[in-house]
Amino acid sequence: MTATPTSTPHDPSPKALRPALTTPLMRLAWHGRNMWHWVARPLTMGVRGIILDDSEAGGGAGSVLLIRHSYVGGWHFPGGGVGKGESLVEAMKREVREEVGLTVESGPQPFGVYARFRHGASDHVAVFVAQGWSGTLRADGVEILEARFFPLDRLPEDTSPATRRRIAEFQGREPLAERW
Repeated sequence: MTATPTSTPHDPSPKALRPALTTPLMRLAWHGRNMWHWVARPLTMGVRGIILDDSEAGGGAGSVLLIRHSYVGGWHFPGGGVGKGESLVEAMKREVREEVGLTVESGPQPFGVYARFRHGASDHVAVFVAQGWSGTLRADGVEILEARFFPLDRLPEDTSPATRRRIAEFQGREPLAERW
């Protein structure tokens, strides 16, 4: 389980300009989704993965995978929506593969289910913990701008509050919450 940290370096080539051009479109789509949830109020199900790395390449002594999106600030766990006909575990594995290129190998363990009522949404988010994975860590540069493993005790300053709460719960420093 080794991964090479990735980020999008400054590169003036047309391919490198893609994130700069698509970020406003991704943010517009995000706001459109929020408006749709405000009007339609569908019940949705999402998943997140607490992907761990205990290897030296991952920083040893417990590192966690975090991502930065193009459409919302801060560092978050990889994850997303559950598709029709898809189990929660299948959705989590798919999201991790699509967002960062890693394949979750062993059975991820359920951690918690959280209610998330924000931006007009009625979301429920299932969180899983996975330690067995393979592949090369990569950010697609469109939806995901950066993906890296961070030591659990040295998270980036702009890690989202919900991600910080889940990590505190995972480490046993806080009781499991009901809301995201």
